Amino acid sequence: MITFAIFFFFAAVAVIFAAVVVLHRNPVVGALSLVASFFALAVMYVLLEAPFLAALQVIVYAGAIMVLFLFVIMLLNLQHQEEPRTRPVQQFLGYTSSAAFGLALIYYLAKFGVTKLPDGPFVSDARTVGIRMFEAYIFPFEMVSILLLAAIVGALILSGRTGAIPPPTGENKL
Repeated sequence: MITFAIFFFFAAVAVIFAAVVVLHRNPVVGALSLVASFFALAVMYVLLEAPFLAALQVIVYAGAIMVLFLFVIMLLNLQHQEEPRTRPVQQFLGYTSSAAFGLALIYYLAKFGVTKLPDGPFVSDARTVGIRMFEAYIFPFEMVSILLLAAIVGALILSGRTGAIPPPTGENKL
């Protein structure tokens, strides 16, 4: 009984901090709230008797990815500025591609993910997780990698960096 109470307490903590991530305007507060949500998820994994997944949650997500997020926040040097103007075509393409991406992921998980659940107890050792991920879930895994690549490209575009190519000056110097 006490395990259920602890589980639902940390589930509520995870949901509250996830809402803070989405609703708060300050990106640093959002990033720190995401770390708190990740730690609450790790506690829930421990209560579900999956210590390997809890360790992965803390090491990979709360550690490495949050450091990456904080570097992106520092790279962007976010200050209060007016939003860049976008054309309606750009907004339409962004919304429709995001919706199509999300629907494809949901469809794949609904069709193939739920039907391949194991019959016995949940096993969370490294070998089993690796086999399950790369056999049954290779398509969602690759979709998430494409999503992360798009996020990196978007962060670079939003940062306003021109890259290594200098702007044209009109003169050819050899």
